[in-house]
Amino acid sequence: MLNFRYYNPTKIIFGKGVVDKVGKETAKYGKKALFVYGQGSIKRIGLYDKVVKNLKEAGIEIVEHGGVKPNPVLSHTRAGVEIAKKESVDVIVAVGGGSVIDEAKAIAAGAVSDCDVWDFFEFKAQVKKALPIITVLTITGTGSEMNAGLVITNEEKKAKFGFRAEPLFPKVSFLDPTLTFTVPPNQTAYGAVDAFTHVSEVYCNRAKRGVPISEGIMETIMKTIVKYAPIAVKDPENYEARSELMWCSSLALSGITWCGVGDLTLPAHMIEHSLSALYDIAHGAGLAIVTPAWMRYMKERRREHLLDFAVRVFNVDDIDEGIKRFEGWMKSMGCPIRLSDANIPESDIDVIAQNAFELSKIWGMADFYTVDVIRDILRLCV
Repeated sequence: MLNFRYYNPTKIIFGKGVVDKVGKETAKYGKKALFVYGQGSIKRIGLYDKVVKNLKEAGIEIVEHGGVKPNPVLSHTRAGVEIAKKESVDVIVAVGGGSVIDEAKAIAAGAVSDCDVWDFFEFKAQVKKALPIITVLTITGTGSEMNAGLVITNEEKKAKFGFRAEPLFPKVSFLDPTLTFTVPPNQTAYGAVDAFTHVSEVYCNRAKRGVPISEGIMETIMKTIVKYAPIAVKDPENYEARSELMWCSSLALSGITWCGVGDLTLPAHMIEHSLSALYDIAHGAGLAIVTPAWMRYMKERRREHLLDFAVRVFNVDDIDEGIKRFEGWMKSMGCPIRLSDANIPESDIDVIAQNAFELSKIWGMADFYTVDVIRDILRLCV
């Protein structure tokens, strides 16, 4: 087992009806909250009214910042920072999926800083403090409710960058699986793929094999997602399936999976960020296209890891068959598995590769993931 440092201070409150405690928990951190949410779904399911009522009953003043996009953008994030500063909020309540929580994290950092929030993404500045964040999760996938990472798209630069900083761990996250009952089948599938690849990328890139605890955790998470995601897609109100997916999603990028196996690397995520930045497709949809192609490209370089993946997750003793079954699982839920499935032309591969290389440099992966390598991986997505 390799050396590691594990830290995760987020308090999780899980189960039916737990949102009733959001006011009480928020009041421990502030009295004036920036309420960050998406584009209306929480109002349609009645969650907006419930949270507002709960916060007000706890004596918390509310300042709203709605309209977060599924791929959160810098302009809206900057607007949130301005509101937070102008209104002198002292806590942030994020109600939604990973996009809402990611933008809330960026606002939390920007609200107590003098620099432009994008400086954090280009590592021109470091997050040393942030407003406390409370989250209510409504869509599973990113795991942002239980980690210190975030991703934002800069519309002007066509760049989708991310970073991690310990002050951005949510203080408390409320996980009620019933809040995901109304998530559409395609979004359920994309979230499942996102959570799955958070684990599979660590598993297939781990520096150290033969670490039973971490490998067992990763294999269990992947197999659980494979089992329950199709059930949730077909039967949206299946509480067992929604519960398993929600907890798997939170654990997948919580830091627990890479303890003792080496540093976290997410090369398929790095390449996919260009797809969602340039074409505004769902992150999970882009991962469904890129991840199998990455596996095929790395078949010789990661032979033992990918054989472990085939055997232990998909119960076959052949790498190609393992990748094929992985694709089949995603396709069965309606996910795209080729660029053409998402209406992305093959002629754009050079542009995508150059865009992805900029993030490869930022993430310190450019020694291997050059423009040529990224281009070759993208060609396997055709």
